[in-house]
Amino acid sequence: MKTSLILCLATLMGAPLAFADKAVDYPKEAPVLTLSLPDTWTVDLDDDGLMATPTKDDDSVIVELVDLEATLDSFDAAVKEAKETMSEFKNMKYDEMEKGEKDGLSIAILNAQGEDEHGKAFINLVLLAKPGAKNFILLSCISSKEGSDKHGAAIGALIGSLKAK
Repeated sequence: MKTSLILCLATLMGAPLAFADKAVDYPKEAPVLTLSLPDTWTVDLDDDGLMATPTKDDDSVIVELVDLEATLDSFDAAVKEAKETMSEFKNMKYDEMEKGEKDGLSIAILNAQGEDEHGKAFINLVLLAKPGAKNFILLSCISSKEGSDKHGAAIGALIGSLKAK
């Protein structure tokens, strides 16, 4: 079963980013990619990665961007490492992975559903690879049903805004 975010991604890949207008380069030192977030979102970017939420008090959507240990020649290891980041979730059900390329990045999207202490969670694991980079980068978008309904378009725009730097 596909989550609503993949529909948003397909719709927004070529659309103007009406919901996303705060450009963020990642990583902080020697950026390899850029993405856009709604300017009202809270964004923390440091040497360990990026974390963003709709507001300081709204964690119905959590977006994280981190470097993986898996190198670009170890795709299966990157998938395994990405799934391991979701160990706090129970009853995980993964969809078939979708792969493609966009604006200088290889992208593999693994959508899933799981449960945590707050209930059902919609999860998008996006493996990013820039030719010439050393390691995969993982973009995780985790949302509750309410977060997905309310912020799904913004998350789709965020994923659609990804570009190699």
